[in-house]
Amino acid sequence: MPEVEPEITDEALVALAQKGDAQAFDELVRRHSPRLYRLAMGMMRDHAEAMDALQDGLLNAWRRLDGFRGDAAFGSWVYRVTSNACLMRLRKRRRRPEVPLEVRAPGFDDDGHWERPVEDLAPRVDELYENRELGEVIRQGMEQLPDNYKAVFVLADLELMSMQEIADTLDLTVPNVKTRLHRARLRLREHLADYLAGHPHANVTG
Repeated sequence: MPEVEPEITDEALVALAQKGDAQAFDELVRRHSPRLYRLAMGMMRDHAEAMDALQDGLLNAWRRLDGFRGDAAFGSWVYRVTSNACLMRLRKRRRRPEVPLEVRAPGFDDDGHWERPVEDLAPRVDELYENRELGEVIRQGMEQLPDNYKAVFVLADLELMSMQEIADTLDLTVPNVKTRLHRARLRLREHLADYLAGHPHANVTG
């Protein structure tokens, strides 16, 4: 029985692509584009805009490939490039300025704690997404998140990446990732709690 050739690694494909092998880069795109699309869709919330952001990210990755030194996995690196492309597009379409993390955000005290009690909803976000009505409410809440919170939330709660993976992807510290994720979750919980207060019979468990 003939041996099955092992699949060529990302590292080997990157080395070939850096020498101008377009087919090697195409294979990298084939491997990673499904996850990159989920990232873009989670941040953009629109298929056409997600595809545009994904194309921007892949084009930037191709142009910057010579600068990739392998300090992180290619998947993490191309995630960072794509998330930056999404953030650029989000910033262009935002109608209000993004609130920097260092500035006190509405609803938080000076120590970064949420000022109003919010019900801790038991179901996972991805389970709530399966409920069409509540999924739409969550999507609306995500649209209201500052871009830096949205990126962390998508990677953590939709892509299920670890804190360290997110930190590597977004070039942040782990404590910074945790702070942004905590604030994003609290804002979404308050948004959902406000909805449930007005719709007491809504089916939270799907």
